[in-house]
Amino acid sequence: MKKNLLYLSILVILSGLTYYFVFTDHGNEFSSKEANFTIKDTANISTVFLSSMKGENIKLDRTENGWKLNDSMIPRIDAINLLLATLYEQKVSNPVSLNIHDEAIKELSTNSTKVEIYIKGKKTTVFYVAKNQAANNLTYMLMEGAKRPFIIKLPLQNTFVGIRYMTGLAEWRTNQLFFSSNPVEKIEVVYKDSVQHNFTVYNNDSITLESANKPTNSLNSKRLKAYVGFYENLYCYGFETSYMFKDSIINNGRQLGTVSLKRKNGKTETLCIYFKPKSQDTKSVITIDNTAYDFNVFYGLLNKQDFLSIDKESVEKMFRTNKEFYEMDTK
Repeated sequence: MKKNLLYLSILVILSGLTYYFVFTDHGNEFSSKEANFTIKDTANISTVFLSSMKGENIKLDRTENGWKLNDSMIPRIDAINLLLATLYEQKVSNPVSLNIHDEAIKELSTNSTKVEIYIKGKKTTVFYVAKNQAANNLTYMLMEGAKRPFIIKLPLQNTFVGIRYMTGLAEWRTNQLFFSSNPVEKIEVVYKDSVQHNFTVYNNDSITLESANKPTNSLNSKRLKAYVGFYENLYCYGFETSYMFKDSIINNGRQLGTVSLKRKNGKTETLCIYFKPKSQDTKSVITIDNTAYDFNVFYGLLNKQDFLSIDKESVEKMFRTNKEFYEMDTK
């Protein structure tokens, strides 16, 4: 009987020690060595690198003019704010238990996102985030150089944290076109065929319009200002990076025209608009020279580089005719 009590006591002690060392957070010991996943100084983060094992790479830089994506593009501000909030709020729940340790390590070594944090230009933190959620929405993370992975959670949330560390360019890039905090200086609209409707807007000390065919009526400055303001909230549907016929559209497609826009202290950007060929998804058709096109969606080429799709309403607002700016508004 005494031996049984002794064995039971030893078992209880061993169980307690196992729970303590494997299943509990050791606070500062883990935080300083293997579990420092929380970034409280997010206001001073200068750069974030996110890279996947598929070769996807995202670089986010904080600049004087806002965040930049991969040096030249504008990221989604909501995605930036969500990432910063995640870095600030995420915390260790507990170390991964021994019975799933190998599974967690395998997941992190074969399908994870590497995260590098720079504060004021200095690399301060590097960790790995599993891309697939574990049971019960759990997220595995591993500090660079550490041997022990941890389960990370957000306070009062049953959320898979890994989904917030995106590595796809399309997931990060904003759909807003011509975006900048600088004011518009010049807009030039050039039609491919109907060149008589071409016009240029100048927006400096005063707003003016230049066109080949200038009507005798007075310029409607209110309408012209509204036209310039339209470009502050211009969005496309998305960037068609995987569309297999984009080269054919760019080289041989029917072109509507080109909009060029320059902002103060900025470079001139161009958006060339093409008619989209009719497809099975086409709901409204326009026929030009016996060829059917989609009348709800157009294609565009931004800065001779990015192929995109855009709605008819936005295209119609960009491609006005010069005479419309000399018409009086109807009440």
